[in-house]
Amino acid sequence: MVTISAKGRVKLDGTLDLHVTTGLSETDVDVLLVLEPLVVKHEQESMKAGGWPDGYFEMTFGSLRDNPVAYEPPPEFEQRQELR
Repeated sequence: MVTISAKGRVKLDGTLDLHVTTGLSETDVDVLLVLEPLVVKHEQESMKAGGWPDGYFEMTFGSLRDNPVAYEPPPEFEQRQELR
């Protein structure tokens, strides 16, 4: 088994073109492709610092002001006969 690591860029249409030199002679192979999007370095650093993206609280503060969450008491459960 040969493991090859490569970086590429996905085009606007969602395609990724890869040209890989394997060093193998002509033969059939199974290929496993794992795509892992790279996080922009700035976003990654800000997430490490506090766990929240920059400006998160400023963007979300007061977002429920016009539609507050209403807490209602739970409904009463019906009384059932005791099992024996």
